[in-house]
Amino acid sequence: MLLSEAKKHVGVCVNLMYKERSGDVVEQLAEIFDIGFVPLYGPCLITDQGEFRLDKVVSCEPVSQQRAA
Repeated sequence: MLLSEAKKHVGVCVNLMYKERSGDVVEQLAEIFDIGFVPLYGPCLITDQGEFRLDKVVSCEPVSQQRAA
């Protein structure tokens, strides 16, 4: 994922797919708070689920969250 693409998702809940160290692709629902630079990792998505390196992100699709009444 490019930095310019990642900036479009700040403040949005997304369905995030990323590669783990083992190479497996994991899917997770996360809210993106910011894009930051983490030493030794580089540019990362800062989310409510932790930090994700931009070079490990496979896809990032916005989702709409609806609360049950």
